[in-house]
Amino acid sequence: MEGSQWIPTVCYQCKGECAIIARVENGVLKEVRGNPKARGKACVKGMAGVSLEYSPDRLRYPLKRVGKRGEGRFERISWDEAMSIMEKKLRDLRDRGDAHKLTANFFPHSITDPKWRFLNAYGGFINTALPHCDSAKIVGFIRTMGGVPNHHIPPAWFTVPKGGIMILSGRRPFGGLEDAAVPRDILEARERGAKLVVLDPMFTPEAAKADWWIPIRPSGDTAFFLGMIHHLIMNDLHDADFVKKWVRDGDFEKLKRYIADKTPEKMGEICDVPAETIKKLAEACAAAPSVGVDSFKGVMLGNAMDFAHAWTIFLCITGNIDNPGGQPLPDLIPLSPVSPGPAGPDLHELGWHRTGPDRDKFAKYSFIMEPTWYEAQAIKNGGLKILITAESNPALTEMGQNEWQKAVCMTDEKGEYMLELLVSFEIMMSETARYADLVLPDKSYFERWELLYMPWWYNFGHGLALRQPVVEAPGECRHSNIVMIELGKKLFPEYFQFEDDIAYYDIQLKGLGLSVKRLQEIGGLWSPGTLGFRKYQKTGGFGTPSKKLHLYWEDLEAPPWNQALPRPDLAQEYTDNAKSYPFFLVSYRIIYHSGAGQWTHNNPQLRDRVSGFYENPLMINSRVAGEMGLADGDRVTIESPGGSIQVRLKLTEGIRPDCLGLAHGFGSTIGRVATVGEGVASNILIPDSGSTLEWQDVVGGESHVSTRVSIVK
Repeated sequence: MEGSQWIPTVCYQCKGECAIIARVENGVLKEVRGNPKARGKACVKGMAGVSLEYSPDRLRYPLKRVGKRGEGRFERISWDEAMSIMEKKLRDLRDRGDAHKLTANFFPHSITDPKWRFLNAYGGFINTALPHCDSAKIVGFIRTMGGVPNHHIPPAWFTVPKGGIMILSGRRPFGGLEDAAVPRDILEARERGAKLVVLDPMFTPEAAKADWWIPIRPSGDTAFFLGMIHHLIMNDLHDADFVKKWVRDGDFEKLKRYIADKTPEKMGEICDVPAETIKKLAEACAAAPSVGVDSFKGVMLGNAMDFAHAWTIFLCITGNIDNPGGQPLPDLIPLSPVSPGPAGPDLHELGWHRTGPDRDKFAKYSFIMEPTWYEAQAIKNGGLKILITAESNPALTEMGQNEWQKAVCMTDEKGEYMLELLVSFEIMMSETARYADLVLPDKSYFERWELLYMPWWYNFGHGLALRQPVVEAPGECRHSNIVMIELGKKLFPEYFQFEDDIAYYDIQLKGLGLSVKRLQEIGGLWSPGTLGFRKYQKTGGFGTPSKKLHLYWEDLEAPPWNQALPRPDLAQEYTDNAKSYPFFLVSYRIIYHSGAGQWTHNNPQLRDRVSGFYENPLMINSRVAGEMGLADGDRVTIESPGGSIQVRLKLTEGIRPDCLGLAHGFGSTIGRVATVGEGVASNILIPDSGSTLEWQDVVGGESHVSTRVSIVK
């Protein structure tokens, strides 16, 4: 690559994966900007990707563990040896009839990913951190609307009309991005005359730009929305025509009976919001041309499934489903099948928690992927034997992370590890890599090919995006997709008859009259040109069995679920031990940081003391701190029923007096930047959901940050 040129590709500094252009001079990456043909925005994380690309901590060669797991002792090996080890272990597991005891822990950023194909062919499962990210939202939408899960897709804010209402309930799109253009879309909608309402215990950047900030009690969101639903229904302010035509027969009547005693006054006591505020917002929503709601993404409330259900019901009875400014439904692009295609395992017959001793507890679990937090329990149960991680860091990202670290080191009576093989694809070393048997040097997103298509994403959910190499990879780095294709050719060649990843993508694109080369020629992006709204009118309804919206979840009527309709109470985690632990912990995202992966932990631009986010101090209300004799910068111990950590204090007026705030995703201690930077992992405070298996966990929306805490100097 000689000379200077701008090359379109796709960012991967976080899971937003925005379309970008990269300036390359004589084969060296120099600069990153948002792609002007794709909404034209890149955030500070994306622009700092140059530093990640040339980090001196980049892995270049395959490594094999030579010490005990967790010691971090490795030796360099060849790719041939690494492939041989994996092939032998995979063959042995499958020959034993235990193929379902393999899983790959990776972020499923495209359903075109060859790793999905490999797992389907082998009979293993996809595992992801999504259950504590958006799963309650996903399950709520699947149960109510049917069809493809609407993962990550917020309202299309750029379609909000004048007078429309945008509600962010615990959602912080200015910091926890899924698209760098979302903040602009929200602000431009306000300029058109739309209103922004923020429900959050903290005075966030979004609250600073809002028309209305409502400092709600943590976990009170369900009660708040039920109070609005009561006011709408009991005063005939709901969209009666939409309900009559598109809500399943009998569901609205059941909802009306259930909601009769969920008055704004009673719900206001639970969420600590005046009844008049609940009524006022409900009336404004009834009169607005559109209402959009966004929540979750990276931080999770307690009783998240109840909230997802309540919020979805609210959108249904106000007619804000698949309309401009409301909740869009995915537009599917017909990619061509790669034949023959493996059928994949039966999600309800196989898998860790569906075959092990916890099978009955997971009977109603309806999320499409294995939850990462269950890995520790699955190892103990004998249901997980091979774990392959890529672009993830379960040793640091999960509730009960210490339990995960213990579990991967557990041995049987013969002294053999119960988890027989742990493989970690890495750009640089991570906490998970320290425990791996094989650490394989992955290519960065500037060095690899990927066809990105996920029908429910805000960025390219209504089209395709091509990630293409802009620079050469160092050493012997190989993209994990290529490795899985090579293993697929060895283990089941009938499903891997294509040459490589590009040939695989070409087959998928053929039906659209496209190819990888053609996508390159047109700038790496393709779209049908429209979002499309009210598609249910043309298709004869929704993806549910009745073709109508299901407000009532009859399969969850019986104990222990008791959730045919949403329960208004605060999460149990918030009410237990209230006297011993007087504060609510509020987790939040910041623009400089993404999860617990190495992308931002070890980026010097993003961890800089002046221009980045060096540490994650504990936010506390200034008045409360004064009453406790605490000062800005004091180091305190924050304790919960799950554990304790030490952290520095930051005083602010912008948080409820009964709350403490802690930025999520810190705590990495591996890599020269992460080692110098400070910060603590909030996961240590969270009870181990993989062991407790409470209601919230087994349905698919864990209480990731719902807990009570105390602090002492």
